[in-house]
Order: sequence, then structure tokens, then C-alpha cells
Amino acid sequence: MDKGPQAGTPAPLAFAWDQPFQEAVDFFLAKGIMTRAEFDKLAAAEKVKAFTAAYVHAADELQVVYEAVLAALEKGMTLGDFVKATEDILTRPWHRETVFRTNVLSSYGAGHWEQAQDTRALRPYARYSAVMDGRTRPRHAALHGLIYPLDHPFWQTYWPPWDYNCRCMAITLSQWEVEQQGLQVRSGALGDLPRPQNKFQSPAAGGKWAPDYGKYAPELAGRLQKRVKAIYD
Repeated sequence: MDKGPQAGTPAPLAFAWDQPFQEAVDFFLAKGIMTRAEFDKLAAAEKVKAFTAAYVHAADELQVVYEAVLAALEKGMTLGDFVKATEDILTRPWHRETVFRTNVLSSYGAGHWEQAQDTRALRPYARYSAVMDGRTRPRHAALHGLIYPLDHPFWQTYWPPWDYNCRCMAITLSQWEVEQQGLQVRSGALGDLPRPQNKFQSPAAGGKWAPDYGKYAPELAGRLQKRVKAIYD
């Protein structure tokens, strides 16, 4: 009888922010480069698919910043590497960090969201995890430890990062883990949860799960499809 993962064994599908992967690269490559003025005219849902940097107006300079972010995603470049590549364009230290974190973590967040949807039949929940140090903002700390089903509207707003310089993460959970750890899964309305205070959009905003059964052997895909239908339809 399968009793699930052994105590002390890390969940193989719990995601960490420091692991570059192709889904994150693909998300960023799909972004169109545009000036801030062009970006500000877009609808909120369209901004997720666009790249810009405040205070950068020349097209060639935007291209340099874009390529530095892409290198961070593809090659694991650090903030220090990004600074060296862009310091003549992004002259304010706080601005460089914001551009780096916003674009790199948003791409990671989108990639993690895609992976979470691909494995949702096996790990249907996620737990919000804030860093909980001296830099954690109260609005983010208030969400720490909350668990919702992955198809709950909560994640459309709060899948990290959902704010500038957000360092939070989401950890997926199986039914077995929820039961064994006695975790409480929330399912109601968002109520008095802290709302975003700016136009920043979670990478899950507007996302709709569309499982790719082509990734599985035909027999397994058929069983998985029936299981998904039974759980979510």
C-alpha cells in the first residue's frame, strides 16, 4: 500500500525560486519590447506579455536591459552580473534591483505556475510562503502559510510574485501531504485579505489550466484525464 513520501523527504515537485528552467525562459522570450509610454497604454492582462523599464527611453538601451534579463534566466546570472551589464543605463541601484527582480522572478513565477498546472491532478494544492524576515512587508506576511486549491481565484491574484520586489513563493502539496500534516485548506471568498496596491500583476492572472496530455503515454494520459475530470469538473 502506498503511504506517500517518507518523513523528511523533500517533495519532488515543490518548486524553488533559484532553479532556472525552460518555462521561465519561454515566458520571457514571448514578451514584446516597448517603451514605458507604450506599456502604460496596455490593458492589465496585456502588460504581462510586454517588457519595459521605467526611465529607459532609447530602443537600443531597452534591448540591452532585455538581453541582460534573458541572460540571467538562461545562464543563471546574478544581480551583480546584471548590474555590470546595465549600470550605464540603469543608474539608480534601487532601480536596477527592481528591474532585475521584477522580470526574473515574474518569469520564474510564470514557469512555476505552468509546472503547477501540469501536475495539478497529483498535487492539487499550494501553500503561500513568505520569507518572514525583516524585509517582509506586512501584506505579504499576512498570507504566509495560507493553503488554497490551485484552481481557487486566490492564486490569480497572489501567485508570487504579485508585487514589486516580492520574494515569496508557492509550494505545491498533494492530498496525502495535506492529510498527513493536518493542514487546513481554505476554499471561501478572499474576504479581508490584503489587496495589491499597485498595477503589478501576478503571473497567474488570467491563467486557465489546459493540461497537456500529450506529455504522457496514451494509457497513462487516459487515466489522468479521467482523474482530472473527476476532481475538477
